[in-house]
Amino acid sequence: MKKIGMVAAAIVAVGGLATAAHAGDEPGCSGGNQGNHTGQTIHKTTHQPKVCDGGGAGLLGSQIMSHTGAALADALAHSFNMGDDTAAPGATSVGAIIGSNTHVQPVADVPAAFSDPRWNSWIDGKYTYNDANAVALNQDGGLWNGLAGVDYKLTRTFTLGLMGSAESADMEGPVSSLKTSGAGLGPYVGYTLGDHIVLSASVLGTSIDTRQFDILTGTYHFGSTRLQATAGATGYWYLGGWRLTPGASLAWSKEWLRERDNLLPDHTVEVAMLTPSVQTGRSFALSDTLTVEPWAGAAWDWSFYNRVKYDGFPATNDPTYDLRLQAGLNFGIGSHAQLAITGEMGGLVNSAVRTYSGEANLAIQF
Repeated sequence: MKKIGMVAAAIVAVGGLATAAHAGDEPGCSGGNQGNHTGQTIHKTTHQPKVCDGGGAGLLGSQIMSHTGAALADALAHSFNMGDDTAAPGATSVGAIIGSNTHVQPVADVPAAFSDPRWNSWIDGKYTYNDANAVALNQDGGLWNGLAGVDYKLTRTFTLGLMGSAESADMEGPVSSLKTSGAGLGPYVGYTLGDHIVLSASVLGTSIDTRQFDILTGTYHFGSTRLQATAGATGYWYLGGWRLTPGASLAWSKEWLRERDNLLPDHTVEVAMLTPSVQTGRSFALSDTLTVEPWAGAAWDWSFYNRVKYDGFPATNDPTYDLRLQAGLNFGIGSHAQLAITGEMGGLVNSAVRTYSGEANLAIQF
């Protein structure tokens, strides 16, 4: 019984580890269905603890999945020259707005010719600060997530690429702390459907190291492997210089976690998430070779399958959802380089954790 109590207390602190968890709807679980948090509740019984975990990749894992899908969509848009500021029809010069006689000629709303550069290289970095409340054990901190890739257009409409990832999290709370680091590698593909739609798909395998400190039970060291797959469709339409970009992505991941000293049970975390999104922006020419596009958008994350299974304990499954609002600036530099700066706020529906993030993306075609 003493050992069970120690395991239960440790799992309370560990929560979803690098993947965090959601508050559950089961009777007796704290918080109800209040969204993402980095801990979970264990109820000790005569026979075994009851795991009240909302399941799924939760806070950190969901952030990584949504970032991967969005960054890949942007990379493929640059690869196919769809959605770039330099190719936005009706782009208006700043001089024209204030009365100058100079302006930029509209460019036809068609994909780039196949004689354009076939190689596309890109790098994307994102920092997210998580501001948690008591439901989430007041465990605040940041997640750094970076992606980089290169792809080659095999045909006018099909490209094949390879990307790598790096991630690091540092979460601190009154009774526990969580530090993670990981790196991954995987292939991706892109395909244009007609003149306005880009299809994307990727697979990413990641190795993660996690250290968890709990004021009651001490320090635990975990190793894990995550397999993640993402598929999406993104549209690009222009009207009078305005861009409309609806999109949808479907992501799945499963993580296998093992406590290196065999002090806690192994467990798996599996999540499937659907994210519809929309963006709109307008391009302006700053010079003959430099454009800027202010834009705004929103994304809805629906984690319809969130399953956590500890060896020796019942599995839990807690679907969740959240809204993210975004805004940014897209710069077109010459004809073969793009820079994007994005700000984002999340946790607008599931308020257990409010998130604030900044992101930068650079792409170069050659």
